[in-house]
Amino acid sequence: MRKTGVIILAVIVAAFTFNRQDIYKKDISNRLVIQGIGIDMEDGEFLLTVQAIDTASQSSASSEDASQPPVKTYKVSGSTVYTALKSLTSSEGKIPLYSQNRVIILGKSITKENMDSVIDFFVRDTENSASVYIASAENTAAEILEAKSGEEYISIKAVETALNSSRYDAGIFSTRLYELINRYNSGTGDFAMPLLRLNSSEQSIEIAGTAIFNNTRYRECISEDETVFLNFLFDSVDSTALSYSFGDDENVSLNIIDSDTKRAVSIVGGTPVFTIKIEAEADVAEISGGVSSAMESEEIEKIVAKGEGYIKSETERLLEALYAEFESDAIGLARLLYICEQDFYKENEKNLDSVMRESIYRVEVNLKIRRIGQEFMVQS
Repeated sequence: MRKTGVIILAVIVAAFTFNRQDIYKKDISNRLVIQGIGIDMEDGEFLLTVQAIDTASQSSASSEDASQPPVKTYKVSGSTVYTALKSLTSSEGKIPLYSQNRVIILGKSITKENMDSVIDFFVRDTENSASVYIASAENTAAEILEAKSGEEYISIKAVETALNSSRYDAGIFSTRLYELINRYNSGTGDFAMPLLRLNSSEQSIEIAGTAIFNNTRYRECISEDETVFLNFLFDSVDSTALSYSFGDDENVSLNIIDSDTKRAVSIVGGTPVFTIKIEAEADVAEISGGVSSAMESEEIEKIVAKGEGYIKSETERLLEALYAEFESDAIGLARLLYICEQDFYKENEKNLDSVMRESIYRVEVNLKIRRIGQEFMVQS
């Protein structure tokens, strides 16, 4: 009887202890609410810079500042990403909360050598959000996360907001963790992600372009203008501005309001021929020649022809750079080859890089102008 009572008491104590631990984890004051994780490497150690909500400052902040709580940075290191993050608990007495993380930033030392080991942690840990943005830093991730405007750290929320704007500005490329994982799962380490830069003179973090990767290694950065056509290839241009020359002394600015990109492949004479068809609808936003320019149907046809030619040539130039210069299938055309031409793919799988480099890429563009201005003018 006494033995039974001891067992029951032990069970009660254990349940109480586990319950206390569970309460401790759920109490937000005992959690480190992470907003950004930056990863660099030095001498074989992972160096992590973590930006988290500064709960001490937030408690004294006014209500109007609640939407943009102040942040604080922490620096830790370890032989793996996981051990480095776990060391936050012993050093700060709080349990890291990853689910609120906004952006993962990879420093140059990581993107040059150690991408695989970093991604593994974020794939395996169930608390990580698969929809978090992932970006590379022009130099170090620490430089981005420790950037200050005046005396305050620049919140990584500002970077998240900029990446969100890719929906409206095709000059910005955005990558979420699940998209990167999908590329890994498809058997390729070729992908693209935004490149972040610290602008010291303006005390701001800016998107410097788009980083192109081959076999998980950084190869090159393409400009904001080139990124527009990368987004066309990804079929992710919903709204953006596009400007090109028209005539000798005029420029046309279009407001792209919708686009659709379709991709197909066929084998011709033993060579893959990829056909990319881009359909776009736009309004004429501005013509540098003034209101009297290009209001007749003949002029509109010229604007359309010039626009189609511009999108076609710039997209073809980017494709040439991706496959011939960077040797990167960042847009995933090899996957299309696998789906549509499996026999050819299996026969050439070992030589896939050279096959993609020697393939033919054809771009077709159909541009529709919805309106050129105020078709009905009120006469005084």
